[in-house]
Amino acid sequence: MKRDDISRLEKNRPIFLKVGLLISVAVAILALNWTTVQYENPDIYFDDIDDETIEVEAIRTAQDLPRPAPPPVVAPTEQILPVEEVEYSDAPVRQAIGLSPNFNISSEEPVSAPATVAYEPPPLPVVEEPTSREIFKIVEEMPRFGQCASLPSKAERERCSDKELLSYVYQNIRYPELARANNIEGLAVVQFVIEKDGSVTSVHILRDIGGGCGKEALRVVSNLPKWTPGLQRGRPVRVQMNLPVKFSLK
Repeated sequence: MKRDDISRLEKNRPIFLKVGLLISVAVAILALNWTTVQYENPDIYFDDIDDETIEVEAIRTAQDLPRPAPPPVVAPTEQILPVEEVEYSDAPVRQAIGLSPNFNISSEEPVSAPATVAYEPPPLPVVEEPTSREIFKIVEEMPRFGQCASLPSKAERERCSDKELLSYVYQNIRYPELARANNIEGLAVVQFVIEKDGSVTSVHILRDIGGGCGKEALRVVSNLPKWTPGLQRGRPVRVQMNLPVKFSLK
């Protein structure tokens, strides 16, 4: 070899040494990890199957069953009835009337004519009068307060009644001190019933504004004198009424 080749080999000697060392280590690791796998074939045994004969019984269907013998055919015997001769008459046929067996008809007894029944007209429908406890809200003649029943027209009686009622309320009502101190104003409504005799009953507060205003209006209405009762079909009836009372500090 030439001197240049020798010097080149000496120069690459460390590389060759490392490569050889790596190959040796790899071979050693491969040899250590190399394992052989041995597969064992298990013995498979089959049980001997006995040669048994399985007998299957055939199922007999309805077609295979013997059919019963048909019943003997009996020839019908014809019974010939004798034909009776019927005599026909030319006499007119009257309507049959049901009579009892012991009923005798005598031609000597005169036959009386049927008795006539007098006609009675049907009764007139009864008009139901209003029940005594029924309460009306609107009637033909509304209740009147004060001396207003003698006025000729209905409109005059209504105006007179309203005027006298307001006059009575304003003369007897007092502004409650609690409502005055708290500047309470508004409209209180009292509901009551005018009975058939004109008395005032069933008084209660329908609307209250507080401060004692509702109670004061209730007190005044409860002390109202008798009214002229309301009329329905000319008869006195019970009538329900509402009275609004306005409380104002002005």
